[in-house]
Parts: sequence; structure tokens; C-alpha cells
Amino acid sequence: MNSTPAALLAIAGGAALLVLAGIGALAVYDAVADDDMMGGMWDMMDDMSGMMDDGMMGGRGQGNETTGTASGQGEVRIIDFDYKPSVLEVTPGTVIKWTNEDGAPHTATAEDDVFDTGRLDKGESSDITFEMPGTFEYICTFHTYMQGRIVVS
Repeated sequence: MNSTPAALLAIAGGAALLVLAGIGALAVYDAVADDDMMGGMWDMMDDMSGMMDDGMMGGRGQGNETTGTASGQGEVRIIDFDYKPSVLEVTPGTVIKWTNEDGAPHTATAEDDVFDTGRLDKGESSDITFEMPGTFEYICTFHTYMQGRIVVS
């Protein structure tokens, strides 16, 4: 009698059990951890799926110009790999708050390095005050197709 097929079945069964044990361990960890690791992974997968739908690093953040105005305090939300509004007109002395609502990290970094929010993970914000008149173009250093503009006048 040939025992090779039985040995192969035993090895395949053992490998399947190891995979299932790993998935179970991740599920248990996620259930007891406070950091919602699995939720964050699903958010990032959803964001990546959207990037693929728009043509890898392509359509997002381009041609979707939105405008806004503010005086004293303004806000730019980062949603779906886009700045909203993408163009914000403000008066001198206005404090602008950038808030990342995506699962992926983003920045708002001036093309001439005049300002930088630094890395903003999901739910994080950064405030920058604009004192001097001028036009300030900025990008996300992680996703350079994301573009915005602050106009101080």
C-alpha cells in the first residue's frame, strides 16, 4: 500500500489548521485590543481600492477643485485623497486646521516649504496661521497628486 497520498493529505491538513489558527489569533487580538487594528486595516484597504478605481495614483485630487473662504479660523478636511476645499481664500491672521478623515496618512506641505502639517493619521489635525498675504500651493508628500492652495489677501 502506498502511503504518499496519505502523507500529503496530512501535510495539507496541518497547513490549513495553521492558517486557521493564525486567523483566529488575529480575531482574538482584535477583539481585546483597544486600537481597532482590523478596522484600520479595512479602512486602508477601502482607500487603496478607491485609488485603483481611479487609476493608480491618477484621478484623485485632480480636477475636483472646490473653493471656500474664511476669516479668523478656517478648515480643510482631507477626504478620499482630496483636500476639501482645495482652494481656500482667507484674511491675514487666519488659523487653518487640516483634519485627516482618510484611513491613509497625509500631509499638507507647501511646495516652497513655508509650512508643513507633518504626518496626519486618521482623525489627527494640525493648525497653521497665515499672517502674510500671498498664494501658497501645497501637496501631500505621500500622495503628490493631491494639491491645494491657500490665498491670503
